Amino acid sequence: MTEDNLSLMELENENLELKKRIKELELSFDSFKKDKEDELIRKNVLLEGLLNSVPEYVYLKDENGKYILCNSGAAKFFGKTIEEIIGKTDYDIASKKEADVFRENDEKVINSRKQNRNEEWIAFTDGTKKLFETYKAPLYTDKGDFIGIMGISRDITLQRKEDDELTRAHEQLLSVMEAFDDPAYVADPVSYELLFANRAIKNQMGKDIVGKKCYNILQNSDSPCSFCTNTLIFGENIGKTHIWETQNIKTKRWYRCIDKAIEWPDGRMVRFEVAVDIHKEKIAQEALQESEEKYRTYINTSPNPIFVLDFKGNFIDVNPAACEVTGYSGEELLNMNYYNMFSEEQRIQRENNFKNLQLKGKMSGEYPYVNKNGVEFYLSIEVVKIPDNRFLAMCTDVTERKKTEEEILQAKINAEASNRTKTEFLANMSHELRTPLNSVIGFADMMRSQVAGDINEKQAGYLSNISQSGKHLLNIINEILDISKIESGKMKLYKEDVLLVETYAEIIATLQHIASRKEIKLDVSPWPENEYAYADRAKLKQILYNLVGNAIKFTNEGGSVIIGTRNDGKFIHISVSDTGIGIAPDGLERLFKPFTQLESFESRTYEGTGLGLALSKELVELHGGKITAESEPGKGSTFIFTLPSAKTAD
Repeated sequence: MTEDNLSLMELENENLELKKRIKELELSFDSFKKDKEDELIRKNVLLEGLLNSVPEYVYLKDENGKYILCNSGAAKFFGKTIEEIIGKTDYDIASKKEADVFRENDEKVINSRKQNRNEEWIAFTDGTKKLFETYKAPLYTDKGDFIGIMGISRDITLQRKEDDELTRAHEQLLSVMEAFDDPAYVADPVSYELLFANRAIKNQMGKDIVGKKCYNILQNSDSPCSFCTNTLIFGENIGKTHIWETQNIKTKRWYRCIDKAIEWPDGRMVRFEVAVDIHKEKIAQEALQESEEKYRTYINTSPNPIFVLDFKGNFIDVNPAACEVTGYSGEELLNMNYYNMFSEEQRIQRENNFKNLQLKGKMSGEYPYVNKNGVEFYLSIEVVKIPDNRFLAMCTDVTERKKTEEEILQAKINAEASNRTKTEFLANMSHELRTPLNSVIGFADMMRSQVAGDINEKQAGYLSNISQSGKHLLNIINEILDISKIESGKMKLYKEDVLLVETYAEIIATLQHIASRKEIKLDVSPWPENEYAYADRAKLKQILYNLVGNAIKFTNEGGSVIIGTRNDGKFIHISVSDTGIGIAPDGLERLFKPFTQLESFESRTYEGTGLGLALSKELVELHGGKITAESEPGKGSTFIFTLPSAKTAD
């Protein structure tokens, strides 16, 4: 057996292996589609269950007022089944008086194309009346076409009754607060405006204080108090009572304040506070509060490092956790300064940080420090100013977290390096494959032309398969090379003013025979006159060849593929539209990823590597443009890409 025969057999084996792999991919795609169909059914069942589970009445109407969808709650409201309502209007299922009201509100939304919210009293056959709050909004298709309105109604009769009762309750509350001998007030947590003040607080602070800022009236401050309790009684703490003590800056007296968030008649949550005078009690307890035992218990049992510094940054107290993290003994730290914990390079910046702390009275952040052994560690610190011009620093050791962050950063760097290695490997491999592959294609074509002797029909068929498969593989290799060049930044563009009419004509001429075999209309509409794009001529042809070729491949017999053009002054917008099988929404998200080939909604698998669209996207973006796709399964697809217009070229 000759060497040529052995090579031919090897190629045939490789061809069989390739066909086997394609069959495996077909089975995989079939399974994937089945999973998607099952998922769609589950979502539809879930949507129906969701609509019927909400307590509100949900319905959709078209422009003429006909119901096109409603949930079980809406059907029950009208005393009918869902099937009896669909296709009917309000005049078919309600009284004319009520139907007139419904239609009037519908037309407000239809005419304005804006949402509308209103309240409607509805009389029932048993003589009862109920108040409904209805929200109506315009309804559009995915393409933005107006098709009707959506309505959501809910019974607010009980809510209105509760609101009225709440208003009465507020009036009673204000009466009770007015009777207090201790100061009591209500303030807005956002604007800090005093909404109510009883006679006791007015006697101390002034009669005309309602409507003014609480921090200004009560504390003589120009900004919100640092000890404001808003964060302690609002948010997740709504409903909880916060009790605290403070000395009023104006009266110089101590108060035990009882704060709670309550609802004001207009619906907003406000801060309610009663201040009980405990001045005598507080004076008696001051000595106890200064107890060294309590202070020392707190400091020593804390698992986090705690430092107390004077106004110059000298350590005047530390806890055992501070000694452990720094490596110094307590005695050593008490003879050190804040600046001794940093390297020489960091000291100037830390001096600025400490000056800022002296001015503002607080500081927070994560900073590197150096322990006794010269090893760097990180602390997350929260520093606040405390009495006697001292600073309390609460710290957390975050050294391990910092190491983890550095490891993650290094891993990212390594991953990027690996990606560059991959790109270089693909480029080198593709170059090595092209030379022998060109020889295989050349010798196959030469043998088919019978230069080396006569061949029979069967041999000619084999050689044709070898040539076609080789050219297909060569095209894949060229696409891989192009993507590798782009990723490595080695792709060069040779831009010039390209007359689009000439380019379109070449593409039509090249692909017309493929379209004709499927009786597909391939055309340009309209043919642009004197339209130029500033682009690389060869790359533009490559983009169009990929897009138009794909459109023909995924369009059934008798369909059409149309190339369109639009110039907005800065960019040329080129579109390729087909009447093919279309692309599902989840497929659009993966459309331009390399080595991804989508499966049609009809479960047909088409030949291809998935490189064409990815390469087209890269080439368009290399020109400074962008490419998008619009599609709907069964209704075709449109790909649009932009290139600089010739008149805007530099």
